[in-house]
Amino acid sequence: MLLVVAMAAACTTETKDHKAIPAYRVVNHSKIVEDTSYYKIDIQYPYFVSQDTDILKKLEVLNQNITSFLDTAQQWYWGSTIDEVIQIKQETNAAGIYELMNRYDILDTTSSLISLKFETYSFALGAHGFTGINTFNFDLKRGKMLQLTDVLDLQPDENLKALNNLLSRYFINPGNCFDEKPSVKRTHKKFAVSPDDLIIYFEAYELGPYACGSAEISIPVKALKKAGLWQL
Repeated sequence: MLLVVAMAAACTTETKDHKAIPAYRVVNHSKIVEDTSYYKIDIQYPYFVSQDTDILKKLEVLNQNITSFLDTAQQWYWGSTIDEVIQIKQETNAAGIYELMNRYDILDTTSSLISLKFETYSFALGAHGFTGINTFNFDLKRGKMLQLTDVLDLQPDENLKALNNLLSRYFINPGNCFDEKPSVKRTHKKFAVSPDDLIIYFEAYELGPYACGSAEISIPVKALKKAGLWQL
């Protein structure tokens, strides 16, 4: 019932500007826990390793954040343990099975920054499944997870207003499906950094009906610098 596969699938990666080479590797992990009668869990995630002891110690902060999220994802998205899932299925004889699936994108991996996006699909015998978005942004030099206020100077109210104006400017709304204007607070958690853009994510329901799905808004770093917001 438990199958764990670990694959070293990525060697040391160069930065986008080729000025530095990160002294770490990305190891892609896949963990599948499956019982086709009741539930299916299919988790993919990255793990970061280094032969440099100091860098490895810093990377453990990121690795621990990732594993902590995955360890609690089942309870967070299902609201039930595996034993409870089995009991619910047996008692209700409901159609379908519980599902939990995690996939990830690496937006940037340089000698100073690692930026990841997780998409976690869950189904708990409701009307439909749900895909949650979580991000991990890590400052390798300082060995700390980054908040939005570490990336952007949002302390003055006018700066937060400038960011929300940029969100509206770069927001793409196909078919005008979304009916809410995008805006964030300083504590917004769902963001990532690519070589050229800051990407802000909104999950389903945040900007419009479920049918519209999630939204992501890419703001060029050049525009953020011009507005005096960028501070990485």
